[in-house]
Amino acid sequence: MKSLKALLVNLKIYYVMTFRNTFLLIAHYLLPILFYLLFSVIFVGIDKANKNIIIMSMTAFAVAMNSYIGLPGSVVRYAAGDIKRAYIAGGISLWHVFLCVAISNMVHCFITSMVILFTAGPLFDAVMPESMLWYFTALFISIVLSTIIGVAIGMFAKKESVATVVSQAIFQPSLFLSGIMIAVKFLPDFLQGITDIIPLKHSYILLQGYDQRSLIFSLAFIAVLLILLVIRYRFIIRRE
Repeated sequence: MKSLKALLVNLKIYYVMTFRNTFLLIAHYLLPILFYLLFSVIFVGIDKANKNIIIMSMTAFAVAMNSYIGLPGSVVRYAAGDIKRAYIAGGISLWHVFLCVAISNMVHCFITSMVILFTAGPLFDAVMPESMLWYFTALFISIVLSTIIGVAIGMFAKKESVATVVSQAIFQPSLFLSGIMIAVKFLPDFLQGITDIIPLKHSYILLQGYDQRSLIFSLAFIAVLLILLVIRYRFIIRRE
């Protein structure tokens, strides 16, 4: 019970701290919503048929931006340096910290996704998902997958500057190879062949409706990344 209480207190503190950190506030809320509004206007203006996919594409985009851009910097501060040593010296399990950071990011992603879901209709006449049950299932899988990727970037990077570069190196190609910005069928043949290794592609497909292949890929990505994170966590602890 004490461990659970400490975890909840730590989660509350970290979540509140987000709103006192200008960068995190911008990365988790302002930028995703601003880009959602801007891209939605452009997409609908180019082709009215894009109303059918605005919610799915912009949600996948916002979740990725939250996790790939806003999350790694927070993780790397705990994975290396004096903060990590202070937690270990105080007898606090470092995995509690990483878990709180991950859960907090998932909450940010969910709130941003709900903003998109409930405003896209009134603002852009967007079409709502056919099955809300599946949509929320796919949203949960997408948020978990993106969050794990963000945590992995932070845990494997030794400096915030490195985490920033790696984040951009993953985020930017993902946008153009996932089908969010450009349909995969319009990509050159040699690029179409490598899009399956882009997790964001499968998240985007799942948000549009059930797809067994993308579901298997997404779950496989989650399983492999979790194994890598456990190995990396043990290495981080042993270094102290």
